[in-house]
Amino acid sequence: MNEPNNTPTPPTDKKKPIYTRPKFIASSIAAIIFLILILQNSESISIDVFFWKATAPAALLYLIFAIIGFMVGWLVRKPKKHSDRD
Repeated sequence: MNEPNNTPTPPTDKKKPIYTRPKFIASSIAAIIFLILILQNSESISIDVFFWKATAPAALLYLIFAIIGFMVGWLVRKPKKHSDRD
């Protein structure tokens, strides 16, 4: 009546933990170096942009420029190619 299901199950595709992936390791090292840079540069500096002059801690300006760089990189990234659409 009820026959046992003897069909083999396909192996599950186990991904490596995120902390062992090269991209995660490289970005973690970059983040640590950036954090050290920010913590060591707390003196105020002035910046001139066209007709605008600002004075702020160097760490804040580094953080702002890093965020701008991240946003530009995110906006111009190449879209991933999907192989199942072909």
